[in-house]
Amino acid sequence: MQRDSIKIKMKWLKRILDKHEIPTTVTFDGIDAWLEVASKSLFRGLSTSAEPLYEEIKDIRKRLEHRISELQDAEPAEGMPVQVEKIGLSGRDKLVKQLRSLTEKMQIPSQTDYKTVLSFYGTTASSIAFVFDKSSKTIFHVRSLFPDEVKETVAELNQLRTALDQLIAPIRGKESQIMHLERVPGIVEDIKERKSKIEKEKENVSAQEKECSALEREIEKEGKRLCAIEDQEEWMRFKALETELFSLEQELSTLESDVGKLFSPINKELNLLKKQDETGRHTLTPDERKAVSSILSSPIRALDEDIYGFLTSVKDVIEEDRSILKERKRDKTLKWIDRLLHGELASVKEKREGLQSRIVHIKGELAEMTIQKERKKVEQSIASARGQHTRLREGVERSKRHVVSLEEELEAKARSLPDTLEAIAGKPVEVNLDV
Repeated sequence: MQRDSIKIKMKWLKRILDKHEIPTTVTFDGIDAWLEVASKSLFRGLSTSAEPLYEEIKDIRKRLEHRISELQDAEPAEGMPVQVEKIGLSGRDKLVKQLRSLTEKMQIPSQTDYKTVLSFYGTTASSIAFVFDKSSKTIFHVRSLFPDEVKETVAELNQLRTALDQLIAPIRGKESQIMHLERVPGIVEDIKERKSKIEKEKENVSAQEKECSALEREIEKEGKRLCAIEDQEEWMRFKALETELFSLEQELSTLESDVGKLFSPINKELNLLKKQDETGRHTLTPDERKAVSSILSSPIRALDEDIYGFLTSVKDVIEEDRSILKERKRDKTLKWIDRLLHGELASVKEKREGLQSRIVHIKGELAEMTIQKERKKVEQSIASARGQHTRLREGVERSKRHVVSLEEELEAKARSLPDTLEAIAGKPVEVNLDV
């Protein structure tokens, strides 16, 4: 099938070439063949004229090489001033070197297409220009010494320049078409490149969207699993215990805050005792000092220790030394200590111990329940899948924006192609881009 398609294209190309016409319609895949036809049409006769001119240039090169040898071997006329001879001989060496470089670089091609002709013309014409323009002073000095040899050499160079002008004649005036001919392959390559990038980016979008769909199904499945866990009696029991634990901890926190308030009516007196002990006005025993310090620094910690012993020690100190506190403060303090020892403190301590016991029990029961770990594992799975899904969706959106950008670039390149072909053909050219 592909072989048949190539045969059809070759027959089409032969018919067009025979007619020397530039086609007004072309497919994207047929651009290379169209360019070949356009080149043949634009530079019709170039091959016919180039071949004999190549031969003529070969002959000129051969004659030029002979003239260069004659110049190299020539002897200056007798009686020449020493300075003129010295400058002339030095200039001859330079000129011969330049001319031999020119003939060595003059690689006459076998092809006659416009690109080859242009390349050969550019290289050779540049070398000739270098000899005439950059070495004009040298030629002047050498001519003073070897007038005939220089005259013959320059004549061959002029003939070479004439032949090059004749070679390039069929191309002159078509610089704009040549510029557009050179531009087309780049445009075609840009179009192919963008088509390829668009295709790859769309494949990437498709793959990412498939991954997104798979993650969405995974999230839905794990969501159902989570709901099933939350419908279990064990989970309801877990939540109830969790709620109870929170309530108990709040109650314990409030109770412990109130413990500090129970001791606030005697804080000033206790601080006074501590200060008197520190200044030496009244010396406390180690046990008495520990009792005062513990109650002042942390009533809660004192409650966990020997609070009754601490309060009794403080009471004994106040009762034994009436000089420590004034009578009114002493009576008030002793009365409040008795109240703590025989009433409120016991009930607070009992209640606190009950709350602490229940909290420890609930925490132990919660620790033994595996449903929370199971639920947390499912939640982490859902969170991980959602994170991946979000990143993939962002990637999909970036890829889609890139596709839009590439399609805009492709459209701009596609619009420029018919205009470029029209500039070559000199008439509108319809291009089936299939893009």
